[in-house]
Amino acid sequence: MRYGNVLTHLGLLAALAVGAAATLSARDWDGEWRGRDYQGRDLRHDYRDLSGDYARVNAMRADIARDRARLNEDIQCGREAAEARDAADLALDQRALEAQLRDIRHDQRDIYRDEQSYQCWR
Repeated sequence: MRYGNVLTHLGLLAALAVGAAATLSARDWDGEWRGRDYQGRDLRHDYRDLSGDYARVNAMRADIARDRARLNEDIQCGREAAEARDAADLALDQRALEAQLRDIRHDQRDIYRDEQSYQCWR
């Protein structure tokens, strides 16, 4: 009875090992093709994200130009309270613009890296 139990356990372990090996190789093979497709989708997403970032930068620059014009008008007219509010708004918009420009640089580096690794997939 003891030998039968040991043989049953060994048979189950062998079946699990074969199943795991078959699953692993199928996953690796499928992963290669999914990797190629993912690289292309990732690049498309990065380009789309980058174009949206440039649109936001243009809108921010227009907002900053309006804030500067309003600030200059407040300075000329002597409205100190409005001048302080406009200066704070201008500083906030400029920090947001700098953050967006950093994001653009990050996206450009990511696109460059993705393009380099995508060359390897071809």
